[in-house]
Amino acid sequence: MGLINVTSEEDYYTSISNNFIEYYMTDANGDFVKLYLYLAMLCSSRRDISLSDIADHLNCTENDVCRGIRYWIREDVLRLVYNDNNRKEVKGIVLLNLKRPEDVLTTELKLDDFKKALSGQDEKAVHEIKEIADAVDVSGDEIKAPRKKQPTPVEIKSKLQDKEINDLINEASAYCNRDLSQKELNSLIYIKDQLGFSFDLAEYLLEYCAEIKKTSFSYIEKVARNWYEEGITTREDAADYSTKYLSLYGKILKALGITSRFTPAPIEKKYIDTWINDFGFSEAIIIEACNRAIERKPNDVSFPYVNGILDSWYKKDVKSFQDISRLDDSHKSSRTREEVSSEKPAKKSSKLHQLEQYYLQDSYDN
Repeated sequence: MGLINVTSEEDYYTSISNNFIEYYMTDANGDFVKLYLYLAMLCSSRRDISLSDIADHLNCTENDVCRGIRYWIREDVLRLVYNDNNRKEVKGIVLLNLKRPEDVLTTELKLDDFKKALSGQDEKAVHEIKEIADAVDVSGDEIKAPRKKQPTPVEIKSKLQDKEINDLINEASAYCNRDLSQKELNSLIYIKDQLGFSFDLAEYLLEYCAEIKKTSFSYIEKVARNWYEEGITTREDAADYSTKYLSLYGKILKALGITSRFTPAPIEKKYIDTWINDFGFSEAIIIEACNRAIERKPNDVSFPYVNGILDSWYKKDVKSFQDISRLDDSHKSSRTREEVSSEKPAKKSSKLHQLEQYYLQDSYDN
């Protein structure tokens, strides 16, 4: 097929930044991309709309919309505008001007310049490094993976002469059972060079993803980003992390009906770590709480809601399923006594509603 020209019969259209398509869209969940496109359409049409209307249009829950908005805020794609009289009330969303990732830090220093700056021999280099340090927020604890920079044809040719890169390409082809595309090759170079994975760590990454039958490079790259942000630098660290946390994170997300991603957001991870480390709950008890939450709110379940259940169990010294059964039986007996002693028997509630009221009363009534 020869070159084609794309036109539109419609006068109304939405303008999307090329930088969004080239640099931001490829790493985002598909539902988050749909959300951004819809917000861009609303922006161009100057329409006011509610959160529930957005959820209805995208055929998802309001929590899904909120997760998407939080994702794009973290990626510096959106920002919220608050009511001047009430800082907790959001009155608008602003779509930000999107830059090429490498434009965030415009100064590139060579290793020699860095050495001169450290020794104080080059005032210009010292000034440039200070500008970079000022541009990077180092006050927080969260580490963020660098954005992928697309290598040039010259850089790719140079990388293909690297023995470790060639060995990884061969292993990736074997694990994925296919020849790598140019885009997949770029991902492998990104993992090795920009994320700084050693050969052993990159090799284990490919082994791990093949073992769980996830051989798409979008998935492999997401795992690599997550390991980078978790501070994982060795094969041993990755193996320990995968065994201890990643499988549990995935099971919890799956239990809550979240199948579009394999790792929780930072706030969700804090909840899970609290359930494991502070509350000391086993995987089975955490999943049981998730199951009860999803039964009660199948279309609007949230991590705070699950936390309410587990927090109540923790306060009631739950250690096992026998303890949960004890609470269930105790609550049933209590409800029976209340109905018998009442002059007019109360309307019988559903089992799920009774359990919810019992388990969440400590968290929401206090």
